[in-house]
Amino acid sequence: LLDKLLVVCPNVDYCEDVLPRSELEAHLLHRCRGAVTKCIKASLGCVFQGPRSALQSHLWECPYKDQQAAKNPVIDGEVSTIEIQRTSPELGISIVGGSDTPLLCIVIQEIFPEGVVARDNRLLPGDQLLEVNGEDLSMATHYEAQQALNCYFSLCRLTVYREKAEETRPIEKEEILKITLTKRKGKQLGIKLVGKRNGPGVYILNLIGQSLAAIDGRLKPDDQVLEINGQDVTYGSQEQAAFYIQKSGDEVEFVVCRKSRPQTPDLIRSTGNEFSLKNTSSDNDTCKLTPCRKFLERELTIQKDPSESLGISVSGGVNSPQGDTPIYVTNIKLTGCLGRTKQVKKGDVLLSINSVSLLGLSHNEAVKQLKLNTESKTITLKVLDGPEVSQNSPGNFTPSWLYWLQLPRICQTVKSISLLRGPNGSLGFAIVGGRDNPIHFK
Repeated sequence: LLDKLLVVCPNVDYCEDVLPRSELEAHLLHRCRGAVTKCIKASLGCVFQGPRSALQSHLWECPYKDQQAAKNPVIDGEVSTIEIQRTSPELGISIVGGSDTPLLCIVIQEIFPEGVVARDNRLLPGDQLLEVNGEDLSMATHYEAQQALNCYFSLCRLTVYREKAEETRPIEKEEILKITLTKRKGKQLGIKLVGKRNGPGVYILNLIGQSLAAIDGRLKPDDQVLEINGQDVTYGSQEQAAFYIQKSGDEVEFVVCRKSRPQTPDLIRSTGNEFSLKNTSSDNDTCKLTPCRKFLERELTIQKDPSESLGISVSGGVNSPQGDTPIYVTNIKLTGCLGRTKQVKKGDVLLSINSVSLLGLSHNEAVKQLKLNTESKTITLKVLDGPEVSQNSPGNFTPSWLYWLQLPRICQTVKSISLLRGPNGSLGFAIVGGRDNPIHFK
């Protein structure tokens, strides 16, 4: 929670950025306009050292500006300024992102062969563009960035940031096991073998129930079979493995490799049954989040006066500012019909009203549907307990980012998106997760 606090960049004379505390260190190292930097002609003897915001104006006056130095490389994990001789109006790159897009920054998507940038051979797809010829792109819209890149200068000066590739740490440990199974008359071993499409080797697909291997319990699905009775099948086929098993005597000796993933912390996993998370809304109410629980779907029947409203405020919906989300309760009027029952809480998800589903509706469509039923004497609501809820507070409920991660699949909108790119193009985003975690855009 501390990392989410907004802080002001300490280089207030040059930089006015306000950002989450967790991003401050990277900002000071790589993006802050007040960070101290050297001239790109330092290798020729220039002694300039000053704030990054002053670098561009210095370069026009640098005593070494007309001298050719070795090409300044783009260094992983650092902000780099490079100069490219522009022999044609087009740089030969395409970009994605901008302050008016979810990406927020400007990123090189594709570098076209035979273009100016391709011939220079220093930039890569995925590099973030921070400045072009002294014009700051950190808050530029996509259109503004395009206009800045299209302005022709014979010498194009680009300030870029390239993410440092993460160190390749083994996330799996390998264990070599020797397992001997004894055949019994009338009982099958019960091992289904399979090959991998993208590589050699024989793997255990699964074990047949009540078979010798299943009862023994030492062989597991996904184990790679390395040897069968001393015969190496590391690069063998299913047919070879089956042949060695069939021609074996009373005992079959397997040598298998088992890969296991070490336990790592999970953002949503908690050792306790529940923990408190401060709501980001101004009411300072405490939201309770219960991780990894089953969500309770409830059906409520409420009797009301025909002239009485439901007495709730809702947010969310398809194409809402939060994205494509379900309709959730943000506030409840304590004297309203739902407030009196105390069966609905701020943060609960509304699934349907009088058998009409609210899933997949925009905010306006959902509000219209709720209002259509206000004249009814009996209201039937299907409600899903929210992963975070708040009570007894006059302020509006605002979900944290964990709220969206905890929602069950019934509340998630699935989309199919087709993207076209060249053979060497970058899609311009990074992902996190995988294996036993959902894949999310970074």
